[in-house]
Parts: sequence; C-alpha cells; structure tokens
Amino acid sequence: MISSDQTAMMGVMPDRHRRLVGRAAELAELQTLTGVVADEAPPMSVLLAGDAGVGKTHLLSELRDAAQQAGLLVLVGHCLDFGDSALPYLPFTEVFARLSSEAPATRDALVEAHPAIQRLTGDHRLGDAPERQPDRTELFEAVHGSLERLADDTPVLVLLEDAHWADQSTRDLLSFMFTRGFTHPVSIVVSYRGDDLHRRHPLRAASAEWARLPGVTRLQLQPLSDESVREIVRAIQPTQLGARSIHTIVKRAEGNAFFAEELVGATQARGQALPDDLADLLLVRVDHLDDAGRAVVRAASGSGRRVSHRLLSLVVDLDAGALDAALRAAVEQNVLVAADDDGYLFRHALLSEAVYDDLLPGERVRLHRAYVDALCRADIPGTN
Repeated sequence: MISSDQTAMMGVMPDRHRRLVGRAAELAELQTLTGVVADEAPPMSVLLAGDAGVGKTHLLSELRDAAQQAGLLVLVGHCLDFGDSALPYLPFTEVFARLSSEAPATRDALVEAHPAIQRLTGDHRLGDAPERQPDRTELFEAVHGSLERLADDTPVLVLLEDAHWADQSTRDLLSFMFTRGFTHPVSIVVSYRGDDLHRRHPLRAASAEWARLPGVTRLQLQPLSDESVREIVRAIQPTQLGARSIHTIVKRAEGNAFFAEELVGATQARGQALPDDLADLLLVRVDHLDDAGRAVVRAASGSGRRVSHRLLSLVVDLDAGALDAALRAAVEQNVLVAADDDGYLFRHALLSEAVYDDLLPGERVRLHRAYVDALCRADIPGTN
C-alpha cells in the first residue's frame, strides 16, 4: 500500500540541526521498545514524559529518522493548545490528512475498508460527505483497523507530541488503542510535559492507567548531565564564551537543553540577565495561580531557590490555613516542590529568578525588609 518513497514522507517534525547530545541511552531504549531495532519481542507503545525544554522533540526527531532509515512507516501528529476549545481528534486528523495528501491511493484503500476514517482525512474525493457522522465506536474501530492495515505492508510508528494539550476525544481514542493493542507491528509514542500535569490535569489519571496496560511502558526523560549541557553550549558557541560563562550557564540551566540554548544567546547579548521570552514562558505557570498563590510564590523568590515553611509564614501576611492552601496550589502547579527539611524549593532555579525579576522595586524593598525582620525576630537560619 505504501511505497518506499512515501514511507519517508509521513514523519513531518521540526528538524534540529544540532546533533543529539546526552540521550544515546534513551534513544537506544526507544528504538528497541518501538521495534526500530530488530528484536524478538513485539513493539511496545511508549509514554515519553519530561519537563518542557528537556529535549523530547529532539529525541523523537532522531527516533523518526532512525525508523525511516530502518524502513518503518512513521506517522506524526501534534496536539495544540487551544484552551477550552481544543479540536477533537486533532493529532489523528493530522496523521490521516497528511496520509490522504501524500499517499492518495493508500487513503482510498483505507476509506474503502474503514469508511469512518474519512472523517479524519479532510478529503471527500471518493464521493460526497457521508450523510451521518460515524459514532465513536465506528471511528475508533476505523483508526485501529487502518493502522493494522498499514502495518500489513511495513511496521508502523505513530508519534504523537504534546499530549498534555490533548482533548478528551483524543485521550479516549488513545485509551482504546492501548487497551485493544495490535496484532501487527504498530507502536505509538505519546510525548507530554510532565511538569504540566498538575494533580487535576486530565492526562495525569489517563497516563497512569495507560502505563499499567500490557504493551505500554513509560519513559521519563531526566535532565541532562552537566557535561552534556556543557557540550551543547560549546556546540552553539565554540569560541566566544569563556570557561566562567559556560560554567554559569550550565549551573543555571540545570540539565534543560532549551534553557541552556536561551542562556547562551542572553549571555552574549546582555550578560547574565534572564531573556524576556524565557522569563515570560516560565511565568505562565505562576499566572495560573490565584492572588494568594502568586503572593506566596513572589515572597518565596526573595529567599532564593529555597525557603523554610517557618520563615515564609513570617514573611507572608496570611493565616496558617490560607498559607497552606496557597502553598498546596503552588506545589500542584509544579511551581514549588516540597523539600525534605520542612521547606520548599522552586522547581527550577530560573523560575525563582523570573519571579524575583518580575517584582517591582518597591515590592523588593518591602520583601527584603520583611525577611530581615523575620530573621531578627526568630531563631531561623538564612537561606540561599
């Protein structure tokens, strides 16, 4: 059904010119799990989790290239952030609409075998639009059957990115796929930002259920090592940054490849100041908090990366119940992390910087005075 030339056409993802650094083990594991590397075990589906900027897209781009070189059919779909009006089945619509455009004969064969799939192709060349929309069961069966049919000719790898933005219909369809499984060599890799999955995020419960199913595994992408970040920095600017600047960037990036890239550009343009675009991106998470939550986070930023609960309670003008509620919200939104020593850490040091830099001069003066008063009134060690 799919020619060798068409096999290389379906996997459209952003190309990354920088070579993959520090992810050789993860790439090898993904290739084995998804059947890109020959293995006796059937391919599995993978939930790829990691913080924003840690390198999920770059890793999947490398996996796509390796899969295409190995002769697999790679199908790529993306979830997009439309707020409360997410388009239903968006990543699958992208997959089958691109298939319709680039392999029309294959599309025709799939529609003939599974008419309900026509809803996702965006193309009615086989006739007028159907008189009625297929129900969910028909559509789910059609997507599943189409992937099985495609895998008759060649193994299929489906890459779905940014599932933290997936709508309910997409999550339900993925649940159907993972629960049903495949008899042919089909693997689905779903990536999502783990730091976006607050306690009430709908994908949190769904991904936990998916990971318990046979044939589905979770791969958590950890921060890069300091040496890997240093290698990325040197690849971007091999000569213009001194050892001290590189050390500072590596320390501030904390294993995040995107942060490292942004800090390289900022160091050249404006010293160590946090880039405005990066600061805005970091502050989005804080903006989701209510007034009390934002006040607590701003107060915490005056202490640096870490603050004890007792010290923060003396600085913030909230009663114990309101303070606990604000802190819980900040922890659930992955702004703060509860530490083992009865305190709190910003999830990332750059987030602390962004929040502190966003304070007005008068707010900083009052905050510093409140910390001085608290430290003078109580036997509390300072923080850094």
